[in-house]
Amino acid sequence: MAENKTMFIGVAQIQQDWGISRSKAYQIIKDLNAELKKKNPGALVVSGRVNRFWYEEACLQRGNGNGNV
Repeated sequence: MAENKTMFIGVAQIQQDWGISRSKAYQIIKDLNAELKKKNPGALVVSGRVNRFWYEEACLQRGNGNGNV
């Protein structure tokens, strides 16, 4: 059975992954979204959430390694 993964990750998931406060998780989301827009101006960003693929590539080192944040 395949996992049901959403396109965006919220603050709760980032808090869990890193063991950080809610405010720090929101700051990470803000920074990741800004970096994504800088590298890809046409990218869709959602306030308070980060693109799952960008997050996994940039923070969890899952992907091709081009998303250093």
